[in-house]
Amino acid sequence: MNDAIGYVPLKRLLALAALLCGLACSHGQTLHTFGAQTEPPIERLQAQVHSEPLSPAVSTALQRHSIEAFLSAPQVFEAEHANALARIVGAVGPRSMFSKGDVVYARTPAGTGFLLSPALPSEWNIYRNLRALKDPTSNEVLGLEGEYVGRARLLSDERLEQRQQDDKTQSALVPASFEIVHAISEIRAGDRLFQSKANAWRALTPHAPPSDLAATIISIYGSGVAYASKNQIVVLDKGSKQGVEPGHLMSIRKMPSLATGLTDSTYSVVPPSVGVSGQALVFLTFDKLAYALISDVSEPIQVGDRLSGS
Repeated sequence: MNDAIGYVPLKRLLALAALLCGLACSHGQTLHTFGAQTEPPIERLQAQVHSEPLSPAVSTALQRHSIEAFLSAPQVFEAEHANALARIVGAVGPRSMFSKGDVVYARTPAGTGFLLSPALPSEWNIYRNLRALKDPTSNEVLGLEGEYVGRARLLSDERLEQRQQDDKTQSALVPASFEIVHAISEIRAGDRLFQSKANAWRALTPHAPPSDLAATIISIYGSGVAYASKNQIVVLDKGSKQGVEPGHLMSIRKMPSLATGLTDSTYSVVPPSVGVSGQALVFLTFDKLAYALISDVSEPIQVGDRLSGS
């Protein structure tokens, strides 16, 4: 057959195909040919989940980061120690309420308790309203709760000075000076000062309490409300002496309400068992009391509700 325009001999086509194959292979590629009746292979993929657990240190840090903004620093005092606490007595001018940045004066009952020295802390917590917390069954006073309102830094000593007045030498008390460095509410004359301590919850590790551990909510901290919800603090009638520890994650069970005026007195009435209504994380303990943050709740919590380890 004569060569014509558009006609390429078969020998030249095969040579061109070999050349293309050689170029492709030299660049790391593979040229596949399929017959008219064959199909390219199909690879079927299945969805898979890959998980990697967080280390305990990371988990604890996340937990602490999520709850620390809601925590406070309440303090429980014994009755015999309450009267020995130092108190704020005033400031420059006639004001009776103070805030961050103000300089206030304070004194101890002894009159020489505040000294600028390495043996004495430079920062002191400020508390208000020493309120008696009682056992709901025995009515025993378990401690006096001080509500945390701020923190102050010691600037100058409390001291006695000898002064001349009417030709007589008299002893005069010069109160210590403090700068308020943190305040969550107004600081008032009469508020009490107590040595500042490191927050125990900075090393908090949530863990399960013993299954037989139980406590009762006797107060809702820092508020006058009747019901508590998520991220509020409650006070428990059990403390370190009864085995309650910071980090205990306890179940909340509502106290069932029973109708009064029953007409049938044949049987004694026992409160029915109820399910779990939420969880609370213990973050601060004293001898006979503990403080817990409500971390999860399905209905409002009130005084009288129970916490348990199971």
